[in-house]
Amino acid sequence: MARRKRKEEVPVWEPPEFDEVGYMRKEIENAKISMVVIAWAVVGAILAYLFYAFNLAVVGFLLGLLIFGALYFVLPMLGLPIHGFKRRDWASHAMVYFFSWLAFSILLLNAPFGDHTAPVVGSFAVGPFTAGANRTLPAANSTHCISVSPGTTSSPSVSTNKTLYIQFRASDNVRVASIHVVVKIAGSTQNATFVDVSGQPSACMANPPATNLPDTYAITVPTGPPNIEVDVTAVDEVGLTTTAAVSIAPVP
Repeated sequence: MARRKRKEEVPVWEPPEFDEVGYMRKEIENAKISMVVIAWAVVGAILAYLFYAFNLAVVGFLLGLLIFGALYFVLPMLGLPIHGFKRRDWASHAMVYFFSWLAFSILLLNAPFGDHTAPVVGSFAVGPFTAGANRTLPAANSTHCISVSPGTTSSPSVSTNKTLYIQFRASDNVRVASIHVVVKIAGSTQNATFVDVSGQPSACMANPPATNLPDTYAITVPTGPPNIEVDVTAVDEVGLTTTAAVSIAPVP
């Protein structure tokens, strides 16, 4: 009789015992390291901001990134082990540092912590002056305005009217501290008085009637040969200045 083959015994697989204590300890250490990385990103953002304030933006940017390498020495000094770190661990913390540093840097470079943006002057509109009853500015929707960009020339038709209405906007990310308007007519320079018309009905023809945006100002000036130049200078609270000029050549 043939000998009956002996059945092979199937090995029984048992999962390794889960080290719950070790796992929790590692997670707590990772959380502490992440908090230190974020706090270190604040330090890097402050250093970058200081260099940016002294017009060394490139140096501040590079320093803000390279300071991440100092964590190799800072973490052990704080009692956080890094001997088990692998490349993916450093890459993960580097990403956390970079985006945290970028966010803190953007916050520091903008109000209310800092103001490094100059005012904006523009949205010029020019038209013939048409005075309303008991008004120092044209009656609403009574002026045919022509938009003109800074550095260019506008040629509005004034017919028999010898006064021009000029509207412009001057704004800042925080606040415009002062505005100075200079009008040059035939070689003569004079300061012009402007009026805040923000939120008022627009004096320029519009259908339907429009309302002036915030930070909108207007002046009236007499015409004069051969043309008129209007310079508007806006200064913000930290002294940043912007000047925009337009030329006007009225067509009788």
